[in-house]
Amino acid sequence: MKKIFSLIIFFLLASVFNGCLIFHKMSYTINLSGDTTGTAQVIVSDIRSDASIGPNLDADKKNLFEYIYKSPDFLSQMKDEGKIITDRQLFLNGDTLMGKTDFSFGSIFNVEKIQYQDGFYYLTLSLDDSVLTTNGQIIYSKDHKRILWDKSFKVLKFEMLGFPFKKNEYTSLSPFFRSLK
Repeated sequence: MKKIFSLIIFFLLASVFNGCLIFHKMSYTINLSGDTTGTAQVIVSDIRSDASIGPNLDADKKNLFEYIYKSPDFLSQMKDEGKIITDRQLFLNGDTLMGKTDFSFGSIFNVEKIQYQDGFYYLTLSLDDSVLTTNGQIIYSKDHKRILWDKSFKVLKFEMLGFPFKKNEYTSLSPFFRSLK
């Protein structure tokens, strides 16, 4: 998985379990209340498992539906990492399983390691990370790229491609979510 996605809120601990939760894209909306404090909303689109049957798929379902979605231990883990979760949801958009998390933070660095320096916010990415949209400016170097926002921005937005799978590739978790309702 790409570097930035190893830190995403929903899937932070997925690598601890067998199998792997994957998603198509994610979007961030960060509302700044001070230079380095504020709230964020992360929306993850099309959550799936790379396992098709058996214990790996069961582990992915347990990780998503019992730990990330419902467990107070997950909230404590995120709090220890500087993210105070105020809302977490799983929902269906048609047949697509989506996730949404709202959280507050005391340091912008806790949001995907965004930096604030000399009146600029920036997120450093590898060259192969795919930024789909942003309200910032993308700057490229030979080793990496950065999304850059100046201090006048009070809302930082970016959307990134997570995993470019095809429609029927990997196991959709939406039928399992439906059965929980």
